[in-house]
Parts: sequence; C-alpha cells; structure tokens
Amino acid sequence: MRLFTAIVPPREVLDDLDAELGRHGRRASGEHEPLRWVAASLWHVTVAFYGEDDPGRRTRMLGREVAGHRAVELRLDGAGTFPGVLWVGITGDRERLRAVARAAGVDESARPYHPHLTLARGKGRTANTTARRWAEALAGYRGPVWTARELVLMRSELYRDGPRYTEVERFPLATE
Repeated sequence: MRLFTAIVPPREVLDDLDAELGRHGRRASGEHEPLRWVAASLWHVTVAFYGEDDPGRRTRMLGREVAGHRAVELRLDGAGTFPGVLWVGITGDRERLRAVARAAGVDESARPYHPHLTLARGKGRTANTTARRWAEALAGYRGPVWTARELVLMRSELYRDGPRYTEVERFPLATE
C-alpha cells in the first residue's frame, strides 16, 4: 500500500478555497474536460510521500521523529503548475514546515521540498494550457491563516474512479 504524511487544512480554509474556485467558474470534471479536479474531500498538503511501505514501521518512525516539532502557521497562497498538475501554494512559516517535512522523511538532496495543495491533474498540451490559465486566475488568492497542529499518516489506494485516502495515524505537533 502507498503511504504519505499530510497536513489537512481545517474546513473553513478548504471552504474558502472552494468558494474561490467557484468564483472563477470551476465545474466538476467531465468527460471532455482537460483537467480532472481533485475532490475537495481529498485536499491536503503532502508533507512526505513514501510509496509502498509498511504502516507499522512508518508509524513508529514518525512517532519518534516528529515528536517535539512545533505547530506551523500556514496559508494557502497563489497558484502554479507542474507538468500535468494545478496547485495552490503554501506560505507561512516555511522553515518550520521544512523542518517537520525533514523529520517526516523528506530528503531535499534528491529534490527540493515544494509544499502545495493539488487542485487538478491532466495530460497533454490542452491540460497544461488550462492549468496555466487557472494558475494565472488564482495568482492573487490568499486564504485564511491557520495553524497546522498535526500530521496525518495516510494510506492511498487507487481505484478506477480515483484515489481513496484512509487515515492510519495522527501525530500531534507541539503547541507553544
């Protein structure tokens, strides 16, 4: 099974983002849409991705390594693209977030950590063009500030109609 750790923004933050997308005319993914929108119920900020891994081993590691790391103040802010991906950026205490990500297993020597929340995916030139237009439309978006008080170890299972995420364990971050 594929595992990852995530920060799940609070409902009011996700509702604000959903309202912003609605103001720009987001529709549900259809058969002829170039982008497949991620369901709002699956929105999260991936902290570390582990791929195929043992949940018990990963839970023990996270329990040891994340303990003592402090809660992080964050905000959904702006938007951008990777090939085939439309995302909303993360601002706030990025150094503290980076420290939490390293504790959770991110190795930045292989690739820089780029925290974001994925909104949509697609393939091909039309999807990439559409994603860039959406990123431009959302460039000025600034969601409400929130404090991430925990990491969540999630199991990801892929199905024909898309991924399903199941919570495995929660890891609290220390408050002041």
